Amino acid sequence: MDAPGERRGVSQEGTAGPAGGGARAPVPVVDALLGGYLLVGAAALAFPGRPPAWPAWMALHLAGALVLLAPPPVRRLRAELGARLGGLGRALGDWYPLLLVPAFYFDLSILNVAVHEGRYFDALVQDWEAALFGGQPSRDLALRWPWLPLSEVLHASYLSYYAIIYVPAIVLYARGMRVAFREVVLAIMATFVLHYLFFIFLPVQGPRYLFDPPAGGLESGPVYRATHWLLGNASSRGTAFPSSHVGVATAISLTLMRFLPRIGLAALALTALLAVATVYGGFHYATDAWVGAAFGLAVAAALAASRPAGSREHIRSPPGANQYVCDDCPPHRPS
Repeated sequence: MDAPGERRGVSQEGTAGPAGGGARAPVPVVDALLGGYLLVGAAALAFPGRPPAWPAWMALHLAGALVLLAPPPVRRLRAELGARLGGLGRALGDWYPLLLVPAFYFDLSILNVAVHEGRYFDALVQDWEAALFGGQPSRDLALRWPWLPLSEVLHASYLSYYAIIYVPAIVLYARGMRVAFREVVLAIMATFVLHYLFFIFLPVQGPRYLFDPPAGGLESGPVYRATHWLLGNASSRGTAFPSSHVGVATAISLTLMRFLPRIGLAALALTALLAVATVYGGFHYATDAWVGAAFGLAVAAALAASRPAGSREHIRSPPGANQYVCDDCPPHRPS
């Protein structure tokens, strides 16, 4: 059951108010964001480096954009399907952006090759590194501090990225804090899309592909080995600049500060370690991490500024109910 305040007015996603209000509801913000991104991906497949199976990829992009941007006939079909699925349909509607993140990520190595025919821009970023830091921190940090305990902690913080994305979202959803959940999802997906546009049109491989991995005994660490195994089997080439790990974790942490401050602080601490880990482990250039952090901060600030002045973010739930967060809520009452 939706929290009070999500059934009337304009929801966090931009969906129009009362059912049966007559006017067609605008496309929810996350749907519009991802639908537009899929159209950009379809355009990228028009470049000369596209794969032989490009018609199928383009059809998938266009079909996804059609569903998400949803002209009236498609909106009606979606509504009917959602009604038949009941609670499962509502849950899928809420969670689909996070469930599709791996698919969007896998798609990137196809799109950036299509645009640039296999050209990457690492030399440009390495020039920035030399100018800003007097060397290549992604190659030098582990050589300077080849301490196994430090390496293991930093590699573990790098892996915490996946927990930073999904654990707070699960907590918010389990507590019934639907508006907060959807704002966190919007922060995640807006930050991803901002980074993904760079990955498509300015692909950078990152130091992992060009420099030797940290050694000196660090490779004996189990967390080190797990991290490198994961990246060796599930990474997309050309997705280094800016660091989406740092950007997305920053956006989530800062957004959570308004809803779950303790979890937000914990996520922010992990994000700081993660940012160092991306460079120490040779996964990203230092420039990648700094620009990613700036992008995450910009997205979180934009979302915070977009909230109506005086909106009530935290209100008491009815006795025995989970706490929820909503905009323009009346005093608590049974739903």
